[in-house]
Amino acid sequence: FKQRRRPDTYPLVKTLLQHWEKLRSSKTSTEEKTDLVQLILDRSKGRVAELSKMHSSSRVVQSCLKFGSTQHRDQIVEELKPELVALAQSQYGHFLVKKILSMSEEGGGKKKKNHSEGGGKGLLLPFALNAFRGKVVPMLRHPCGAQVIDDLYHLCSSRQRQQMAAEFYGPEVALLANLAMDDLSLETLLAKATPAQRAAVLTHIFMKLSPILDKGLVDSHLVHFVIRELLRNAAPGAIQEAAQTLAGPHLLHLVHTSEGASAAVDVVCASNAKGRKKIVRAMKGSVAKCATEEHGHAVLLCVLGVVDDTVLVDKTVSKELASSLKDVCFDKYGKRVLLRLLAPSKLEYIPPNVQEMLKPNERVVKASALKLPSLEDSDDEEEVLEEDVVSDDEKKKPVLFKKPLEVKCRELLFGASLLAPNLVRFCAAHSREMLCSPHASQVLAEVVVACEGGGVLDGKVEQKDVADLLGALENLLSSKSVLEDFYGTRALSVLVQRSESVWQLVAKLPDLTSWKGTHAEKVAKAFARRQEGKK
Repeated sequence: FKQRRRPDTYPLVKTLLQHWEKLRSSKTSTEEKTDLVQLILDRSKGRVAELSKMHSSSRVVQSCLKFGSTQHRDQIVEELKPELVALAQSQYGHFLVKKILSMSEEGGGKKKKNHSEGGGKGLLLPFALNAFRGKVVPMLRHPCGAQVIDDLYHLCSSRQRQQMAAEFYGPEVALLANLAMDDLSLETLLAKATPAQRAAVLTHIFMKLSPILDKGLVDSHLVHFVIRELLRNAAPGAIQEAAQTLAGPHLLHLVHTSEGASAAVDVVCASNAKGRKKIVRAMKGSVAKCATEEHGHAVLLCVLGVVDDTVLVDKTVSKELASSLKDVCFDKYGKRVLLRLLAPSKLEYIPPNVQEMLKPNERVVKASALKLPSLEDSDDEEEVLEEDVVSDDEKKKPVLFKKPLEVKCRELLFGASLLAPNLVRFCAAHSREMLCSPHASQVLAEVVVACEGGGVLDGKVEQKDVADLLGALENLLSSKSVLEDFYGTRALSVLVQRSESVWQLVAKLPDLTSWKGTHAEKVAKAFARRQEGKK
């Protein structure tokens, strides 16, 4: 069938595959591989681009890139240049373009582990930037092309990234800035624009983004960046319409980058109650993964703080956290989610950059209160809305949520998922590992403190579970492995100062002078400071 379908290509591909089987074998020497690559390129001269679009032969060309010399790679790149845009949209050809881009030095600077990965470096990137200029947005609407543009975006400099993003802004950009010299950030461009130009630029961005969002092609870093810029600068109506499109499964594709997570937070804040429920349901099965991601955990923190439907959040978020406590507690980012629930008023557990991300701007807040979205929102309408908010009674000012954060945290901890009781039992069973962990030790300390003195868990957790936890800590106070551990003694010193129960456990110890000169000395000093304060 294949022979009848491609009579002019089939014999060549069949021959090349025979050479390829030998080329990829680990038993073939380096010299033989170089000769085989030369033989393959000689036989396929002038047809490399055509072969790159086929399922079988594209792997042959990729192997030539992998095992060939610098001259071989340069030869392949030169043949592919005229067909670069078409290859980037090919089901099999785009893998070859991605491979060549990954070999480029520009914008990377990372040293390759294998010196054979060199060659052809820097040859395609400048050409690719020119080839894709003016075609970035159409490429992002193509499943294969979007992957190529994403790789290209990561290789580019900051200036080149701005130029790529500017293709979303429409023809008005040429009137606002010199594309080759001026700053092309959207905020700078809009500061120079008239109200009409500003509305035109923002409308153009939304129109360019809509087909990409409708197709669900929201994995590209560039798309994340443009979505964030739109949500930061658009009028409330456009923000809400974008939020309605993204509220759901698409949102999970945004949480893996800094710009995407920032945009996702704005989407959660700008959505109405129905949209927020869609977002929470879409997170089912991905909560633990999201909680332990560098950027994704910020979106989860936003959901915990903004969504008032604690029954739904408990069924989805708290339930998955309760079943993944080990992964979450011992993770640098996952601990922040649990600490937010245990100590909602303590902002020191949330880094300043994440705190800033969790504070939506005024336009996003207004978008969440709108009844009907409208793309025709202009800056004039926006100014009227601002005047109305200022002149009316403060009670009419839109708010993101109604329930206080402390109330929501209590409901999530003691909902149907029983997150709090499970967490206390987990701490008792894994107290040694948690104390000696730089991240889990903070969770353990907050659990102990929350179980007493009017804390969020005080009186609501079974006394047997609390007694088991304190009993485990009492045993650890005589454990040499814990008392010689930096993080373990740091957590104990915090507990001694904040927990009356732990202070009493330390008071029962016969002699603390033996701790002098060790990590445990800071526990003894914390005990002494609190003892002085009691006098």
